[in-house]
Amino acid sequence: METEHLVLEQLEETSRRIMRRLVSYSKYVDRRFSGSQVSALQTVEFYGSLKVSQLAESLSLSSSAVTLLCDKLIHSGYLQRERSLDDRRVVCLVITESGKEMLQQLLDKEKEVIGCWLTGLSLDEMQQFSATLNRISENVKKL
Repeated sequence: METEHLVLEQLEETSRRIMRRLVSYSKYVDRRFSGSQVSALQTVEFYGSLKVSQLAESLSLSSSAVTLLCDKLIHSGYLQRERSLDDRRVVCLVITESGKEMLQQLLDKEKEVIGCWLTGLSLDEMQQFSATLNRISENVKKL
C-alpha cells in the first residue's frame, strides 16, 4: 500500500511538470500561436466549416474565448468568416490556404518537439506510453 502511495505521488509530480511544459506551447513550437489557436485551426480544417459555437463546444471553451482567438487568426489571414449559403444569418469559420500551410508547419514543428521529448525511449516504451495516455484520456472524458 505504501509503495502504491509513493508511485502515485511520483506520477502526480511528474504530471505537473509535464503539464507546465505543455501549457507553454508557444515556447516550444511558435511564439505567435497558442495551443488553443492551433487546435482551432486543426478543427476547422477537419470539419471544413464551423460556427463559432460549434468550435467552442469542440474545444471545450466559451464562445467568447473562441471568438477572441479566432479574431487573431482571421486578422493574420489564417481563418475567414463566411456566410452560410443555406442561411445567410449564419456565419461560419473556414481555414484559408495560408492557414493550411501554417498549420502544416506548426504540426511538423510539434512532431519535432515531441520527438525530442521522447528521445531515448524504445519503440515498446513509446507504444506503452501511448496506450497509457489513451487510457488516461478516456478516464478524463468520463469526468
